[in-house]
Amino acid sequence: MDGLRRPVGDQPPTVYWRRRLVAVAVLVALALLLWFLISATLAGEDEPGASPTASTSPQAQAVDSNDPGRECTADDVTLAVEVSPETPSVGSVPAFDVAVEHTGDAACMLSTATEGTDLSVRSGEWIYYSTTYCPDSSAFPDAEWILQPGDNEALQATWSGERVDEDCSVLEPESGAGTYVASVAIGGVPAPEASFQLVSG
Repeated sequence: MDGLRRPVGDQPPTVYWRRRLVAVAVLVALALLLWFLISATLAGEDEPGASPTASTSPQAQAVDSNDPGRECTADDVTLAVEVSPETPSVGSVPAFDVAVEHTGDAACMLSTATEGTDLSVRSGEWIYYSTTYCPDSSAFPDAEWILQPGDNEALQATWSGERVDEDCSVLEPESGAGTYVASVAIGGVPAPEASFQLVSG
């Protein structure tokens, strides 16, 4: 222990103490430098800007919402259906007049060729017809519109009166008299259901 407190050598004790202080100072400086480098690296990884995923700017969203080629949604358009005639006869071809009104704030596209276009007719819990069952049917005319706010359009869908199964095989060539409900949707936008009576001719 005396060797540490009283260094042995040819130099005065003050020289040895200075060397020890310099060595300690160098070690402390190295430790501080290492701590600084580690802290800077960790801080850089935590920066929000370091994420590779970029957020969508409000300007980009605004451009998308005003793209006239985007598909209309229920927030853009309102559909209404009327049966024509009001009481079709058994054996006839009931028609459904569909009114389209653009009630939104931006232009959009509505097409009968897009997914979500469907005409279904049911009586009670039984589905008598659906364009989902018969995708190649001509229940809807080909129609496509670029709708501006306030625009109104119309089309007519038809039902052959046949009762079909899920494979579009005809179960009954003529549906019988009774109460039926028609459901219409265009491009995934539904209209309120329309109830009607099919009467014997």
